[in-house]
Amino acid sequence: MTDISDAILTQLSYFSVGLTKRVEGAGSTVIGSGTLVSVGGRRGILTCGHVAEVYKDLAEIGMVHFAKAGDQKRIVQLGETRTIILESSPEWSEGELDLAFTLLPHSVASSIAAQHLFMNMEINKGKMDVGEPQGAGWTDAMLGLVAEFSAKPFVDSGQFISPMRGVLHTGNVIAQENGLLTIKPKAYNLDKLPGSFGGMSGAGLWRVHFTESEAGPTILRYTLIGVTSWENKETKAVACQGWDRIDQALIPAIEKEFPV
Repeated sequence: MTDISDAILTQLSYFSVGLTKRVEGAGSTVIGSGTLVSVGGRRGILTCGHVAEVYKDLAEIGMVHFAKAGDQKRIVQLGETRTIILESSPEWSEGELDLAFTLLPHSVASSIAAQHLFMNMEINKGKMDVGEPQGAGWTDAMLGLVAEFSAKPFVDSGQFISPMRGVLHTGNVIAQENGLLTIKPKAYNLDKLPGSFGGMSGAGLWRVHFTESEAGPTILRYTLIGVTSWENKETKAVACQGWDRIDQALIPAIEKEFPV
């Protein structure tokens, strides 16, 4: 699985971001994760509601890029953004639409797009509508920050350095009910998983189709199918807001709240 994991990481890293908060005199801490998306030309960050609740009243957030292209961290002034949150609360509920979208101003989005990618949600929906590729294997994957794996800040040359670690978590959807997806990790990964996925909340859930040959694996298609929401720390299963909830609830809310 190492070879295909490397290929998946390369593809998803261009869309995936970690979200952090600067702490005065103590570096930065992990807030959550997100995905760069475009909804009818509106470019922004797709994440879960309980992550957006943390940063919506801040003056700024740090954005960590996983793709090795240019600066991997930038500060986004939130006074220039607008955020819509659907049904976020501190208590987990299977029926809750734990989703959010932060609209980025054109200048910020264009700067990000010079080195990274925004997933076009209309194209994404089109790929899902045509069905799955024939004869392909598949896996589900999430890429985001994990606070437990991120090192403590330290001072270097008078500056606080906060090492952050992104994690590619692979598994498979084992249940789907009312637009909520349950992801079970692959057995061989269990001993490598953190005690808590804190920080992964808000990361995109992707279905990756691939073929394998003697030359190695080839990714045929990657599709955004959900947003990481909550975890079961005992079973390591992760609950995700599925595509139906994004398509039928969040996207219409975005189009209504942010008319073009």
